[in-house]
Amino acid sequence: MGKVKENKPNSDSESSEEEEYVVEKIVDRRERKGKVEYFLKWKGYDSSANTWEPRENLECPELIKAFEDTRTAAKKEAAPKEKEKEKEKKKPAKPSSTSSSKRKADSDAENDGSDDDKDGSASTKSSKSKTAAVDNDAAASDDGMNGFEKGYAPEKILGATEANNELLFLIQWKDKDKAQLVSSKEARKHCPQLVIDFYEERLIWQSSDSAE
Repeated sequence: MGKVKENKPNSDSESSEEEEYVVEKIVDRRERKGKVEYFLKWKGYDSSANTWEPRENLECPELIKAFEDTRTAAKKEAAPKEKEKEKEKKKPAKPSSTSSSKRKADSDAENDGSDDDKDGSASTKSSKSKTAAVDNDAAASDDGMNGFEKGYAPEKILGATEANNELLFLIQWKDKDKAQLVSSKEARKHCPQLVIDFYEERLIWQSSDSAE
């Protein structure tokens, strides 16, 4: 990574020497007593050695910037979905008794009325499914952390999209029901082979004969 920190995490109290240790990645962020602290994963150490360190002690501006950019993008992505969720909650329930009684009267008069009922119920189920999908996506990004930061294992890249001029991959995690949008930079960093497989599946090869 090329980013270093002067104090060893969980160092023995008997050791008086100060050494430099490499920061592998920033896992989380918090504010305590007006100061920003980052939860760090150290290169060469497992997650049990992760420590909270104040920002002024760090010498890894690139890692800090990348973490803050990802965190900001996640908040922007979650904001419109949260608004949509609030709108759905505030919508008054539509009265159904009048419409259902009219449909029953129409079905008694004409056979076409039953088809209208089916169409109406299908559209209602569709709208509920869309609302549930929006809620699930918002819940997945509420904490601002992607699956790589939580230690999830990527299984497959399902698709790609663009948000705020940034390429995002929809990644399915192993043993997880929900997929999550992750920046292409994070995907190339943690699962380059899946990225290659994703593009190879979508390549269209053209032979020299067909080209002529």
